[in-house]
Amino acid sequence: MKIKTILLSVCTALLFSSAPAMAKDIKIGMAIDDLRLERWQKDRDIFVKKAESLGAKVFVQSANGNEETQMAQVENMINRGVDVLVIIPYNGEVLSNVIAEAKREGIKVLAYDRLINNADLDFYISFDNEKVGELQAKSLLERVPEGNYFLMGGSPVDNNAKLFRQGQMKVLKPQIDSGKIKIVGDQWVDAWLPENALKIMENALTANNNKIDAVVASNDATAGGAIQALAAQGLAGKVAISGQDADLAGVKRIVAGTQTMTVYKPISKLADEAAQIAVKLGKGETPESNSKLNNGKKDVPAYLLTPLQVDKSNIDSTVISDGFHKKADVY
Repeated sequence: MKIKTILLSVCTALLFSSAPAMAKDIKIGMAIDDLRLERWQKDRDIFVKKAESLGAKVFVQSANGNEETQMAQVENMINRGVDVLVIIPYNGEVLSNVIAEAKREGIKVLAYDRLINNADLDFYISFDNEKVGELQAKSLLERVPEGNYFLMGGSPVDNNAKLFRQGQMKVLKPQIDSGKIKIVGDQWVDAWLPENALKIMENALTANNNKIDAVVASNDATAGGAIQALAAQGLAGKVAISGQDADLAGVKRIVAGTQTMTVYKPISKLADEAAQIAVKLGKGETPESNSKLNNGKKDVPAYLLTPLQVDKSNIDSTVISDGFHKKADVY
């Protein structure tokens, strides 16, 4: 009887040890800067759909442009026991402590679209953001090779805004040094909000007696606010102005002739790739990188995609052919 019991126990142990372990669901916490902006709504939808198709669960929270809120939301996700944090930071300078807390809990951290400085990141995915600024400046210089330029930067706490400016200045500096163009103002738009851009542009026009030939606006939201101010002075369509994100409103302004260009960042590719990277991180795998960026703490493995210039000539072959916007909505 004893021998039978021992044999039964051994067989049972072998049976369970050879059974495949149940794969656990990867839990992803997605902390987004501000879902009031059209751009991030698209990223969220594509990311969540792809991650869920790969068997992951995604919790999404929006900080609505508030750094304290975002820190609290990240802490909440840590407490919920997520495997991976995907963060679109409002302020990339203030998250190092909360990320250190996540790392202590064994949570992987992916910085999405914007780099987080001085933090122990596992991975970073974005576009070549200096290239974005270069495309903006080159496009305006082609149309306005000489004259008064106003620089309208993005949020002063967004690392990408600084990279856009670096790219813009790389292109503009030779023209500034030669005296062909004159910078008549330079301001950053808090939280990228159109209403802040509107006030800045109104003040700039007043200070320069409306003598502004081009506005280097760093995204479509700020361009939209600036164009409102230009329209009030009868200058919409007469002043060249850049943008970025290929927001529907921005693309429609390009069709109408009030905005010169935008930079299209194929968000479906970004969000899709990010979801795959997040799931790989959650499984303990190493995602493929094509670059490294130093964030002040370490060289962070990165995957950078290529942005595209969009103007009247190629709307159909870019944002519409990609399904980013519907032709009926644009026209």
